[in-house]
Amino acid sequence: MAEANAAEARTVRQNQRRGAVPPAELPEDPAVFAGRQAELAQLRDEVGRPGLGADEEIPRCRVLIVAGRRGSGRTALAVRFARTVAADYPDGQFFVRMSEPGGRPVAAERAAEVLLEALGEPRPPAPLPDPDSEQESASGPAALREALAGRQVLLVLDDVQQVEQVEALLPPTDGCLVVAVTSGPLTGLADARPVVIGGLGASAATAVLVGQAGDTRIVCDPVAARTLAETLACHPMALCLVGGWLRARPRASVTDVLRLLADHTPEPPRVLLAKRPGAAEPGVEPLLRAFDLVHDGLPAPAARLLRLLTLAPGGVADPRTASALLGCPVDAAAVHLATLAEQQLLRPVGPRGRHELPGCLREPLAALLAGDRPAETELARARLLERLTRLLTACCHQLAPTGGPAPDPLPGPLRFSGSAEAWQWLDTELPVLRAALDTAVADGALDGLAMRLATALVRALPLWAGGPEPVAADLYALHGTVLDLALRGGLHRQQAAALVNLGDLRATAGQHRRALERYRSALGPARAADDHVAVCRILEAVAGAFRASGDLVRAADWYGRALGLRRRRGEQADEVRLLGRLAAAHTAQGRMGDALKDYRAAAALHRKLGDPAGAVGATLGAARVQELAGSPDQAVRTLRDALEEARGVAGPSGVRLQTQVLLRSAEALERAGDAAGGRARREQAAALGLPQGRRSEDGAATHPAVTE
Repeated sequence: MAEANAAEARTVRQNQRRGAVPPAELPEDPAVFAGRQAELAQLRDEVGRPGLGADEEIPRCRVLIVAGRRGSGRTALAVRFARTVAADYPDGQFFVRMSEPGGRPVAAERAAEVLLEALGEPRPPAPLPDPDSEQESASGPAALREALAGRQVLLVLDDVQQVEQVEALLPPTDGCLVVAVTSGPLTGLADARPVVIGGLGASAATAVLVGQAGDTRIVCDPVAARTLAETLACHPMALCLVGGWLRARPRASVTDVLRLLADHTPEPPRVLLAKRPGAAEPGVEPLLRAFDLVHDGLPAPAARLLRLLTLAPGGVADPRTASALLGCPVDAAAVHLATLAEQQLLRPVGPRGRHELPGCLREPLAALLAGDRPAETELARARLLERLTRLLTACCHQLAPTGGPAPDPLPGPLRFSGSAEAWQWLDTELPVLRAALDTAVADGALDGLAMRLATALVRALPLWAGGPEPVAADLYALHGTVLDLALRGGLHRQQAAALVNLGDLRATAGQHRRALERYRSALGPARAADDHVAVCRILEAVAGAFRASGDLVRAADWYGRALGLRRRRGEQADEVRLLGRLAAAHTAQGRMGDALKDYRAAAALHRKLGDPAGAVGATLGAARVQELAGSPDQAVRTLRDALEEARGVAGPSGVRLQTQVLLRSAEALERAGDAAGGRARREQAAALGLPQGRRSEDGAATHPAVTE
């Protein structure tokens, strides 16, 4: 069953990588798009116009800038233009949002990963952060530029905050086109002229109202419709909101809307809105008036959900997320989302009933939410984090049923139908989950839930990426988050675990000195938590890091400390394992006497534990040490003893063990000058009918018990 789930999951992921579910495809055109013909013509002219650097020898990608405030229809214009010229860019047209819901810019590295995924190219593994360097990794943008070389691709970069975001992603060819959507001119971007947009024309504004509310009421009262458009300064988003309000109320007239806008008395939250800095900017006031009208007309649960959606990571919610925020059944949440979408307060995005909050509404909604009871808002945050964590845990169990204990079952409407649905959910919601964790950590009031979500993400990321290596940098950041939360909460056990995990990632990357820093920092918290298991683990990790960095003296010292602690705790299985590692360290130092003593102690302990195969392996290690010490005759006698002990092991494993010892004996005899004896041992091994097995670097057959 587990293998079938894994195979199904891999198939889904492979289909997504081939582009079956492009993560950066152009959005659909808005249901209503009117006017902007002059701006579209200007953009088309800009494409064909010679660039400002046309006389340069190096070809340059053309960059168009669409500048306007949020809610002005700037993204809709960019998408409509991209679709009109899509045929000129047959290798793909892609859309990437360059800002987070809170307004922070998205790093070019992350945007490059999204585009590489859309192109079907493998993303380069991001390096672990370098504490000695302030520069961010540029491996993703470099890989993207290499992937775009020679292609004809159109990129729409939405809500660009900084010119560096565009420059890092520019294709190195004049066959591509980049359309950057921003709130103002991107100063410093060479060879780019902005197309600035404002309000719509009167006829286009009326067309928006017709598209949203139907033509009957608009055509029957054209004067009122034109007055309404002028009242709202022909603001595209304000017109959409009022049109949605009319569509939800078939009996209301345009005159009713004008009267309500004129007679509207602001409530206390709107006084707060009026005092916020952005409210005085030109073009914002019509949007706020329309928003107040629509918000006031919503049913109380829908209005509450709309305000709570400012807490949703990325401003995106599906019925599962919405039900957690509002504390209602999933079916009821789906109805509320549909109600809000009908009135243009949300935009449908993607599968499974996902909806997105328009960026221009986040500020007024956040101001209104500030007027709600803080305890209820905090409870909604907690419900959301709990829901996301449980969904992620259930998703991981669906994808890897043997990876841990089964979580508590979810209610029926929240469950995944199979591993394919779980994969799709994880692939779609991973940015949402990351954003939820970042928000929870910054908020600081729900550290326990944030810790659980971070732990679940640590398990989920390797499942999503097909292993830990491609997401090592992401895992490093997650373990760093766990460490911050543990430090903030005084959780010593979690501090030690996070530091060990950070050290393991450094060690895997070959950064053993930095791994040592993390491991040694973990000892204090582990001892403070009285966690002897963790202390033993850390001592071994420190020894391994010293050994990997070539400091064999310190490696043997720390292996000895770990061995002493294991002995005091009576953990004999770990003791015998550490004896083998200590023997290998002593052998590498040339301390053959100590190594021989360690291997003999390991063999004796294996016998005490009832593990004759392990005893034979340790004896083989002792024989090898004797050879290296210049005592080949003693090594041959030791191998003879190992062969006798191997013959006492029953079954196929005993036959394999005898073969291995015979081959080692043959090699030892041949090195000692006894070619006939070596030949005889090889004939005995061949008579057992098994292959000769794998060999160590010096040509000797090896046994797992002595391979360290």
